[in-house]
Amino acid sequence: MRSLDPTEDFAIQLVRRFLVLCEHPRTRSRMLRIVARSSQSGDEAPRILRWLNRALLLPRMRRGGRPMSAMKWELIASQLFGMATMRYLHELEPIASADRADVVRMAAPGILAVLQGPDDVFSALVIDESEDLSDLGELPGTGKGR
Repeated sequence: MRSLDPTEDFAIQLVRRFLVLCEHPRTRSRMLRIVARSSQSGDEAPRILRWLNRALLLPRMRRGGRPMSAMKWELIASQLFGMATMRYLHELEPIASADRADVVRMAAPGILAVLQGPDDVFSALVIDESEDLSDLGELPGTGKGR
């Protein structure tokens, strides 16, 4: 699935990468634990979203050099975490047994719509990369914690 629109490719890659992290034997339990913890009350959810932002979104954003508003990131994270909750934690059909490519094909347009929305209305995304998030585990795919 390749497009002439780099934003569309970014949306597809983001959804695909998130699903791979949720399904891969080395990262599955950690990712699903994070998804489950993100919906619990308290101060944990914002820390988990910052961790996910560091692990998944920032490396891809840096390659493209495209800034993203905080509102866009929150909307994307809610879509990804909602999808993971239904697919992996609650195992609701038909999404639980759907082929990964089909899920990517269905979910990426929603992510794309958020990415292509206006940036000028919302504040810039500010990430404190010095914050210690090591208790949430290693960043998937990096082989190290930050």
